[in-house]
Order: sequence, then C-alpha cells, then structure tokens
Amino acid sequence: MRAARPLLSRAVLFAWTACACVQMPAHAQVDLYSLEAAYIYNFTEFTEWPAAQAGGALTVCVEPRTELGAALGKLSGRAVSGKTWSVKPIPEGGAVSACNVLIVDSAASSAAAKAASTHDAPTLIVRAADVDAGDTPYIVMLTREGDRLRFDIDNKEAARRHLGLSSKLLRLARNVI
Repeated sequence: MRAARPLLSRAVLFAWTACACVQMPAHAQVDLYSLEAAYIYNFTEFTEWPAAQAGGALTVCVEPRTELGAALGKLSGRAVSGKTWSVKPIPEGGAVSACNVLIVDSAASSAAAKAASTHDAPTLIVRAADVDAGDTPYIVMLTREGDRLRFDIDNKEAARRHLGLSSKLLRLARNVI
C-alpha cells in the first residue's frame, strides 16, 4: 500500500498540472460592430485633412439604422486630433460633401459613395466588413479573416481626395494600392 501512495500522489499531481495547463477559452465575446467602430475611429486619428478643414467637428456620415451606425453613434462627441466626432445620418440626395468620413455599410450608403466618387472632396470613404458594395470606391476597406479584422487601403484614392494617410496606418494595412 505504501508503494501505491507515491504513485497515487504523482497521478493526482499530474492530473492537477494538466488541468492547470489547459487553456480555457477566456475570451470575452467581442461585439464585431464595436470593433469596426474602434478601427474607424483610429483611421480618423491617422488621417490628415486639408488645412481648410482644420478644427471644429469631424462629421462621420453613416446609416443610423445599421448595427455599425449604432456602434459609431456611441463615439459621437469624442475628440480626435483636435476635432470633435459628430456622427450623422447620410445626407439625403447624396450630398456627401458635408461628410469628412463616409461609412459604406448598406445599399443606401453604397449609392452615396458612388455619387461621391465623381467629386474629389476630402472624404474618407470606409467600406465596412462583410458588405457587398460591388465597385463602390473606398479609401479603407475592412475585411474579416477568420476571427481577425483587417483592412486594405487605396492610397491613390486618398491622394486624389487630398487626404494624407499616416505611414503607421499604411504599414498596418493588409494591402496598399
């Protein structure tokens, strides 16, 4: 019996150690729309608008009835680069020249982005992940790769719109064209 005790003690110790080493999924459920909103907020942090638009508000236009629109609405009033975020619905009739940031996350916002593509107004167009926007122009396009959120940048479109994107942002992009 004495010989069995050390063996039993080792077995219990091994089982306890094995249980302690197993990683339990401790990830908190992340709201993907809040994550996209945080990315978009940070994109504005690393974007330089023309001097004529310095100071004041940074108008973010989005379809308010979408989940991403609701998540972005929670950020309204926050400061970024000396400007106050102001989240507003996409203007009727495609008059998006009042938008510093245009979020494409629905058919209506896709139509507004297509209308905006004929102008070179300094509007940061962000295409949300999992949105079938066809050939809608974008400067930043969010994509999902498994459980990761990534983004591509069209730097030529940004330059055409007189927007400067930080080299830090460009380095983090999955693709830059």
